Amino acid sequence: MKKPLAVSGWLLAFGVCLTSGCKSAEEKANADAETVKVLMIGNSFSICVLNHLPLLAEDRGVKLNIGSLYIGGCTLERHWANVTNTAADFRPYAYDLYDRGKRIVFQSHRNLREVVAGTKWDIITIQQGSHESWRKESYHPYGDNLVTKIRELAPQAKIVVQETWSYTPWDKRLAKWGIDQNGMYAKLHAAYGDFAKQYGLQVIPFGTAVQAWRRQLPVKYGENSLGGDVVGGGYEDPKDHFKRNAENKWVPNCDVFHLGRRGEYFQALVWAKALFDVDVSEVGYKPDYVTDDEAALMKKIAMEVK
Repeated sequence: MKKPLAVSGWLLAFGVCLTSGCKSAEEKANADAETVKVLMIGNSFSICVLNHLPLLAEDRGVKLNIGSLYIGGCTLERHWANVTNTAADFRPYAYDLYDRGKRIVFQSHRNLREVVAGTKWDIITIQQGSHESWRKESYHPYGDNLVTKIRELAPQAKIVVQETWSYTPWDKRLAKWGIDQNGMYAKLHAAYGDFAKQYGLQVIPFGTAVQAWRRQLPVKYGENSLGGDVVGGGYEDPKDHFKRNAENKWVPNCDVFHLGRRGEYFQALVWAKALFDVDVSEVGYKPDYVTDDEAALMKKIAMEVK
């Protein structure tokens, strides 16, 4: 029978101090001067990078401490509204923290100001909510205010913008907006580029990487298929991705705008190259569900895309 963990060992394993001089795992990670400390202020289009980026960083010898402030679908407007709410009990974000590939904080409730100011972050990433990303006017004044506040709270941090991606053609919102997949990309690419240029910010060009993937694979959408796109599908069994509706037509029965799990690996490669300037073509880490050919193309695009 497995021997129970001693009480003192259990407390130390979870960062609970037995003496006044004990530091938590989070405090120790934040104090390491050699660690690259990254904070993401985002939504579901940012948290997906956590599945692989910590492991890719470890593969490349990068000591990564990465935190995620997350609210699903959160726009720049909502992020800014959260900053202006100064109520003591206002803690709207789910917060995760990974250090050297291991999660040391899980879904703790935090507010934006305390997390941004509480650690000497090297890099802080921001992005627009995907459904507003193609609307250039949606970045102002909320993104402007957010950049100003981050620079006030964390003057040492480099602010980086993640360019999000366009949806699959199956997403009904495209027709509602009067644009197609390529049109959405063109508009969001211009909007992110103009916003970043205004403040001299680096862009993680992942939306552009997704478009490059779609051109080079090339992706072939069918009446009951997402083809080889890295967007859509999620984690369901592929045979259940589509179903016939009452008119006997194939319709999606799955996610059609978030990254699939292969796309999450692709995203981590692009982030690793952009943030750490490492040669991802030499990365050895790869999940089993990504083929060697797919990984090779993803690495090629990650190294080339700007």
